[in-house]
Amino acid sequence: MRFCTAAVLTLLVSLPLAAQTHPDLSGTWTIDAAKSDPQAAPAGRGRTGGLPPNQLVIRQTPTELVLTRGTQTLTFQFDGTETFWFQQGETRATAAWDGDKAVISWRKEVFTPAVGDYVKTTGKDVYSLSGGELVQESTTVSPKGTTSSKTVYTKG
Repeated sequence: MRFCTAAVLTLLVSLPLAAQTHPDLSGTWTIDAAKSDPQAAPAGRGRTGGLPPNQLVIRQTPTELVLTRGTQTLTFQFDGTETFWFQQGETRATAAWDGDKAVISWRKEVFTPAVGDYVKTTGKDVYSLSGGELVQESTTVSPKGTTSSKTVYTKG
């Protein structure tokens, strides 16, 4: 009887670990410039609709993360499926959870006439919640070196 009780207690304690949930990053987020690294100017010749450049909208389900910035919406699957898009070059990315952080790992190839070849860049965007704020930590590795930045968003 004691063995059965111990086995049941062990099973009950381990169930929450097996059914780990992740934080819900969903919402409309606005950059808090005072808490963020300086932002690069938006690319392009002007806005043609969409969200303001300082906003990010996230929709999250157990299987995917959908990010909307400006007029661009990208859907990332948590099953390892690659997401592809073209923005000043070919970009491919995958999404995964690392504990309570959503990690988007990407690689980009851009043909550069001055080099006469494709220039490859890789990076990671890590999204997490901290004190009710969304924190995006980005790292980019290019032939020019490695850069990192942090962007803090408030909800609303």
